[in-house]
Amino acid sequence: WTAFAAATLLASMVAACAAQSPRPPALPALAGQTAPTIANVDLLATTPEMREFTERHTRSGGAESSSAWRLAYAALDPYLLDFDYDPMVTLPADEAFRARRGNCLTFSSLFVALARSAGLEAWYQEVRLPPVWSAVNETLLVSKHVNAVVQEDGNKYVIDVSRRKPEPNEQARRLSDREATAQYYNNLGVDALVEADLALAYAYFAKALETQPDLAYLWSNLGVTLRRNGQTADAILAYRAALEIDPEHVVSLNNLHALYTEEGELAAAAELAQRVERNQRKNPYYLHHLAEVASEERRWSDAIDLLQRAIRLEANEYRFYYTLAQAQFHAGQIVVARDSLDRARQLAADQPAVGPLKLPDGT
Repeated sequence: WTAFAAATLLASMVAACAAQSPRPPALPALAGQTAPTIANVDLLATTPEMREFTERHTRSGGAESSSAWRLAYAALDPYLLDFDYDPMVTLPADEAFRARRGNCLTFSSLFVALARSAGLEAWYQEVRLPPVWSAVNETLLVSKHVNAVVQEDGNKYVIDVSRRKPEPNEQARRLSDREATAQYYNNLGVDALVEADLALAYAYFAKALETQPDLAYLWSNLGVTLRRNGQTADAILAYRAALEIDPEHVVSLNNLHALYTEEGELAAAAELAQRVERNQRKNPYYLHHLAEVASEERRWSDAIDLLQRAIRLEANEYRFYYTLAQAQFHAGQIVVARDSLDRARQLAADQPAVGPLKLPDGT
């Protein structure tokens, strides 16, 4: 659910915090609209039914398995918890237990709440995977992934709604409850932004920043909202706030550069141009996005060139080959299109789906 194109809107959701974050600026007001008040959420609230589920599935079984393992098994068993992954649904734990559906943040909240109600140590974890891109209502979205970790007797279990197994040397970082709550508000803000409800999007992003103001992706998302509301100066302030927190925040760099360019502030844009170009050259997923734009405009040769560049950077991404096959087919390159499609099928068979966190992105 996060990209870097001058014609799209780009906001990002998960970013590492700087060790010593500067004091963020005051939040710009949303001009011409009244933002609703967002109530506080208890992301890890439990119900009697949840506690009964936990009791039943941690106490049953023999001594050969730990409580943490039994709870993890129950949470992932379709005949027990029966949770359906839905990338568009962000809920707190108690509502997730009733609905039995949600995205990876929702499932992780549910599992952490269940585990803690059993007296187990459990926390959120961000997994650093290649971003998953999509476009909805002229907003480019990027997904990143969160799962849960539970620990008992020195053993750690990773609980993932996608049921994917961690890769060797896979990078992950522990998320605080506070940041997970900020992500919850941010996800709902993204939903509102996609639906063009700027007042509601602003309210959720403001609530997220109230929860944890030192996250670059929140300021970037706020900048997208302000830009869409015609508040160019305030959007620039928000992007610059994001870059004060994380000078290499890719989304903010690209959005700010595009905004300076559109506004004719060429000197300011030039200061960012080299960093933006460097990010774009080394980001195969951005090249894939540009190729999709070229394909929509029937510029098949440009799309093929962009995709071949993306594949040189990341040779195991099946989506690159699938899009390449389409472009080659339309360009009349039937034989190589078949080869690209076969490669896409081969790679896709080896890649399990991941449950993403939503992030919008814009310029």
